[in-house]
Amino acid sequence: MTILEHTPTQDEILDFIDDSVRQLQEAGAEARFILMGREAYHTFRHALAERLHRKPKYFETYNYLPVVLDPFRQAAVCVVPGAGACAEGVQAYRIDA
Repeated sequence: MTILEHTPTQDEILDFIDDSVRQLQEAGAEARFILMGREAYHTFRHALAERLHRKPKYFETYNYLPVVLDPFRQAAVCVVPGAGACAEGVQAYRIDA
């Protein structure tokens, strides 16, 4: 199973998350968490607010998945399965912009 980490722009972030969830499903795993740094969370908040035609708020979930702020990720985002699926082995890659 492959997990991708990316530093997307505001125009890309929601599509990247959706594609990552879909990729995990196709690999037979269930997405459990969206991990992102503080900069990515700022980008995510504004992108989601724009999509929903609302003001940026502090969103705790996206499509029923918990959003976890990881202070070590900065502007990067990745979607991960549960601990059991990760323990069985994953390949993690960073997509450079």
